[in-house]
Amino acid sequence: MTYQERMVILFLITVALLGLGANLLSKHYSQIRIIDYINQDFGKININQANKEELICLIGIGEKLAQRIIEYRQDNGRFFDIVELKNIKGIGDYKYRKIKDYFTVE
Repeated sequence: MTYQERMVILFLITVALLGLGANLLSKHYSQIRIIDYINQDFGKININQANKEELICLIGIGEKLAQRIIEYRQDNGRFFDIVELKNIKGIGDYKYRKIKDYFTVE
């Protein structure tokens, strides 16, 4: 490879890495803004009323887990305590400790 070819490849790799970093940062900070918007008053989402989109906005909850939370609520009725999240497949002790502060039960 010539010197110019190596420099072009290095430039393209640098641009790709910068783009990836900017994308990750924008996703992280947009989630925080959405959470703040949803929870202006209390800082928490009511687990008995949250829809799939609201749940997905929370860090640590993806599409599948959000769907499982909604299905659990449909099958078992309302949540009476946040600890009931542990009954959902994919939410063990570690995950529960990470997400429990996002929710309230009303």
